[in-house]
Amino acid sequence: MRTVYAIVLLIGFTAIVAQHLTSPSSGRAVSPEDFAGACAPCGAPCPSATKK
Repeated sequence: MRTVYAIVLLIGFTAIVAQHLTSPSSGRAVSPEDFAGACAPCGAPCPSATKK
């Protein structure tokens, strides 16, 4: 029975790694300048910031 669990775990891990490696990338590197003026770590703009 342990062998079955090990095989299922290995198949699941392999599927996760394969999906990660074959997924498309964002196409560019992200730099800190992209988030200049952002309040949140995700880069969301500050609601109180006024547009120039």
